[in-house]
Amino acid sequence: MRVLALLCLLLGVSARAEAPRDDLLQRLGEEEERKLAIPGCRTVESSVTEELDSEGKVKGRLTRSYEVTRSGTTVVARKLLSQKEEGDLSRQLKEEPKDPPKNEDDKARMSPFHPRARADYRFESTPGPSEGLVTVKFAPVKPDKKRMKGQAVVDARAGKVMTLRISPSDMPPMLDELQMDFLAYTETPCERQPTRMNIAASGGVLLYKVRFRTEVTVTGHQKVDVPGTATGAR
Repeated sequence: MRVLALLCLLLGVSARAEAPRDDLLQRLGEEEERKLAIPGCRTVESSVTEELDSEGKVKGRLTRSYEVTRSGTTVVARKLLSQKEEGDLSRQLKEEPKDPPKNEDDKARMSPFHPRARADYRFESTPGPSEGLVTVKFAPVKPDKKRMKGQAVVDARAGKVMTLRISPSDMPPMLDELQMDFLAYTETPCERQPTRMNIAASGGVLLYKVRFRTEVTVTGHQKVDVPGTATGAR
């Protein structure tokens, strides 16, 4: 029993959260800088959005595909390639995506690991979920509707994010839940980018509630030239 108690104590100590190593944050930041230094990147973003009823059953589905061009943190062009509606969908889910204004503070759209954004966040890390991986949790120093909290599973040796989960640190009005999971990253002509994401959200007012989930895949990455300087590349 004494040995078991000691083992439990050691396991508890080994999993205790602590500040991530400075060199790990630096390498994660360098990866973000390389991505945002690209003048422009064009991709095909395909999504399947399902609206759910109160019991979690699918009541409608919207399948879309866009050609999207980004410069730094800014969407400079979006072109609808295909769209298909099935079942009963709320009006909000049929609307075109609203990209952040081009003149909005780009730091709010940066990864918390980017050197320009890092001072706005606090970090802690724990070993795992398996050998060679570290879980890094982050949250803004001051909760903000546009700044996310969450956690990243990181390859500590390579200094690369493997998966990422985020949600608003201060939930916007009429939104009860919003969670985004970046499930896969791939080496592309536009550096290492997230290529598969899941989004789950619900919200509304009084008796009118909307609940949906979205699966997104991003393919066809290609570097392109766009006018001006990439926002967030500095």
